[in-house]
Amino acid sequence: MNIGDITVNTSFAMSQYLASRDGLSANAVMAVQDRVNVTAEDILQSAANNRMGFLSVLDDTDMVRAIQSLAQKYPAARYSDILVLGIGGSALGTRAIHQALAAQARSKARLFVLDNIDAALFSATLQQVNLKKTLVVAVSKSGETIETMAQVFLLINDFKKALGVKSLGRHFVFITTPDSGALSRLAQKYAIPVLAIPRSLGGRYSVLSPVGLFPASLMGIPVQEFLEGGRKVRDSFVKNKGLNVGEAAAIYYLMYRQLNKNIMIFMPYSSQLMDFTEWIAQLWAESLGKKHSRDGKEIYTGSTPVRALGVTDQHSQLQLYKEGPADKLITFLEIARTAIKEKKIIPVPPVDVEFKNLFGKTLDMLLHAEMNATKMSLINSSRPSITISLPVLTPKTLGELFVFFELLVVFTGYLHQINPFDQPGVEEGKRILHQLLQ
Repeated sequence: MNIGDITVNTSFAMSQYLASRDGLSANAVMAVQDRVNVTAEDILQSAANNRMGFLSVLDDTDMVRAIQSLAQKYPAARYSDILVLGIGGSALGTRAIHQALAAQARSKARLFVLDNIDAALFSATLQQVNLKKTLVVAVSKSGETIETMAQVFLLINDFKKALGVKSLGRHFVFITTPDSGALSRLAQKYAIPVLAIPRSLGGRYSVLSPVGLFPASLMGIPVQEFLEGGRKVRDSFVKNKGLNVGEAAAIYYLMYRQLNKNIMIFMPYSSQLMDFTEWIAQLWAESLGKKHSRDGKEIYTGSTPVRALGVTDQHSQLQLYKEGPADKLITFLEIARTAIKEKKIIPVPPVDVEFKNLFGKTLDMLLHAEMNATKMSLINSSRPSITISLPVLTPKTLGELFVFFELLVVFTGYLHQINPFDQPGVEEGKRILHQLLQ
């Protein structure tokens, strides 16, 4: 199936290729079609009524202008280092964008994402930067995230000592909900610029808002292209009445519910997408791991996302996937062609070796052959897989991928009859932490 420029191939999750205990029959998929249809209508109606914030934000031209206008004030010539402070949804999208598109960035500024309060990492990062040429971007929707605020307080103190209190308005930007929270109060006190996170956006669904787009703009990446890609997936979803994403969601739902595949492996055959799988992991786990259904029943549902990297993890995890418990569904992420201008050809070596099938090939050719060999090997062990393909990795197609997975997770959550937008388990941990620190 196609959703925008994304191709989703679920063939190797079906029983025609696998044993019946591991593959879905066409009848099993047809049996949930009515539920898929109702769920699609529910999501489309919510989107039409602007109740799906991650879709509504794709049309926010005022947001784009605000991001671009502010980013222009921090040229790399004056701000050579960017420190992004955030955690979870306030950081993982930026990490994914930075890793995926760093080679396409027009700015020479260095970007660091400090999404952990590891003192050694924090100290080591600060030793690499010059505060006089550093911009700090603190991200927290509530403006009260304890880990982020700890970093903010430390850095405000450092900047005060090194450059004086008036420097704070020139070296800090806050991305938060305006008029509430500690970040907002600090911004008012020190004249620090603020970009607003729309109230309709949960943290893990906020990557295509100032949360991810402002750091991308500082990197010199055209942020409107992310939104263009997101709109392309959304429009495809609407045009197909939600059934293209619904078809994929039904496979994930049935794999868990009917075949007990409770571990979801996300395995890109591209190092540029490894941090993207970190973003997927949070989106998947926080959205789908729930104790209660939407009507309040205790159900304890949710599959566990696991990150792997092709080809690296063929040599560390594949043994388990093939011969360990049959409790996994593997999703391959593929980029059909790379943007490298010059592709090196593997030459014939000066000695006689048994690698004749390698000569004359590129690394890209070898990478794709390894992925296909892995798929075939998994089929031989009756292990199911899905392949999600992009034609090329650009801001536009990455925007498509973000929105596709957001829609996929929401659709899957609705099929499970849970709320994919809350995270009560996380909130309880935050309350306990505050009690322990008293």
